[in-house]
Amino acid sequence: MLRQALGYADLTSYQADAYLTLLQMGVSPAIEVGRESSVPVSQVYDVLRELESMGYVETIEREKLYVRPCDPDVSMSDLESRGELLHDAAEEIRERYRKPEQVDARIGVTKRVETAVENAEILIDDADTVIEVAGSYKQLQQLLPTLQAARDRDVIVRAVVYVDDGQIPPPGFDPTDALSELRVCSIPGPFLVVIDRHRTCFAPNTRSDEAYGVLINDRMLPFVFHWYYLTCLWNPYPRVYVDESEQFTYFTLEEFIRDCYWLYEDGYDLRIVVDGIDIATERETTLEGTVTDISFLGDERQRPRLTLSDLGSHANVTLDTGEETVVLGGWGAVFEDVELRTISLVGLELGSTLPHEG
Repeated sequence: MLRQALGYADLTSYQADAYLTLLQMGVSPAIEVGRESSVPVSQVYDVLRELESMGYVETIEREKLYVRPCDPDVSMSDLESRGELLHDAAEEIRERYRKPEQVDARIGVTKRVETAVENAEILIDDADTVIEVAGSYKQLQQLLPTLQAARDRDVIVRAVVYVDDGQIPPPGFDPTDALSELRVCSIPGPFLVVIDRHRTCFAPNTRSDEAYGVLINDRMLPFVFHWYYLTCLWNPYPRVYVDESEQFTYFTLEEFIRDCYWLYEDGYDLRIVVDGIDIATERETTLEGTVTDISFLGDERQRPRLTLSDLGSHANVTLDTGEETVVLGGWGAVFEDVELRTISLVGLELGSTLPHEG
């Protein structure tokens, strides 16, 4: 092992053997070092002079040439610094392997699925409003402490877990205090996290030729992943856990309209509290009032029920706060007054006119 290490320090096999032999012998005639080591006697003087120039030994001129090892605190400093350099280089290589390749300032690609999960943990720490997450039990378990911290900040956390037939949660998996709602998907799918409408972590879990992850910091691309999450992973599957305090809180306008439109049509007054962004000032705002209109593309057609696909185009809700009338839009609202972040149904009363005019 020592010979191998000295080789990493650029010592030849003769130099390493001569030095290790001298360490055992102490101060000795140079000729004796040659006799006790594998170094040919004819070459031992040259080898020792080379070691002296490298700071490993010191020669002493007497009636014959003597040699002694130098203080290792000095001679080994170079070897130690090389070791630290190699250690730091190894850590840097690992970090670069984990770090996503920057396609541009908004998109990073990594070679490991685990990197996408690790980055999701970091990004969740900065979440302000809502998190959508889908993954295996193992991946969700890894994120639970971070998700619980987000819930402590009143962030809405919706999760989908992929479950094989008969699979049960692992020991210690408890959605309480970490999730607003949990649904179970029976078809394996990708790891996906959408955070506050502008950050996304994505990685395939199955059915991919190679492992990779995609990290997105953008305001447009997460919208595509959100609708995939909503229509393919969330809406079709059963709820297995819900935080009762948030069962009437929505963070998409489409889901609110889907669930509450018929109450409005039947003449009920819907009292809501809305958190959103004022389009004109780009500032956060909170409003409370009564719904006076619900509009979406094709609302004039009669249909037994609404689906999310019916609401995939233009849709808005008009709110009377008592002081003003405000039009609420969904994700990416442009023409409305407020872009919705969350909407909570806080009151339901039978209106004075039944039903509302369409």
